[in-house]
Amino acid sequence: MFRSINHSVRYRLAESILSIKGHNCDIVLYLYDGYDWAKTRKAIEDEIKEMRRRLAKIRQMVATGQLQDPSIEETGALLFNSVYIGLQQNVDELEPGALIAAIDEELNDELETASQSSWQSFRPALSEKPRVRSSHVHGRRLNRSRGPSMEFRFSGVDVEVDHYRPGETLLSRTLVTIKDLEILDHIKTSTWQKFLTDLRMDTRGNVRETDSNMVRVELRSVRPVPGHPSEEARLRVGVLPDHLRPSH
Repeated sequence: MFRSINHSVRYRLAESILSIKGHNCDIVLYLYDGYDWAKTRKAIEDEIKEMRRRLAKIRQMVATGQLQDPSIEETGALLFNSVYIGLQQNVDELEPGALIAAIDEELNDELETASQSSWQSFRPALSEKPRVRSSHVHGRRLNRSRGPSMEFRFSGVDVEVDHYRPGETLLSRTLVTIKDLEILDHIKTSTWQKFLTDLRMDTRGNVRETDSNMVRVELRSVRPVPGHPSEEARLRVGVLPDHLRPSH
């Protein structure tokens, strides 16, 4: 159970049995587009092959004037909540000729993409390192993008983790403070370059207090009822909202 607390209940900090501390650390986290795991790419490729087989069967049935087999599944699917495969159009709204044209366009697009991928995956010269096969969906590469899409910068991070004896009211305490936090948006179509950064001075001329922290997070695991085995996690987060803003 997690909840935010805003009252002034204080617990006696007993002697810890485990203490971990980190001081003045700089952390950079990158988020990339695409898929790192070969297992995920293979799952997408297998679904694409199955979709192509399904569309080819539907095309044959429509071309020969047969009714669509109700056992055939949908003509489109969303994989991993991010990759759509199959026909973009609603099949029920298409005439037979338009449906065949849409299927042909989809199958030809996949064939061209597969040819490009095969051309790039020819055996390299002995002096070159073997390349990882690049999978595509509608021209989109499934491998990890070359550059990050999002960048998180944490500067001046202090971390304190303490665990106390089981019989204490306060079981554990984790405190994290961040002096400066920036979120950089590297997506080309994004309006903001800095999604989150420090505002040096507001419209009224107020400046940030020297050496103040932008973020403070404290997580405590306590026993709300002394002597009872139940535990409760209490989270307190402090952010300086007056000093955070997006930037071009």
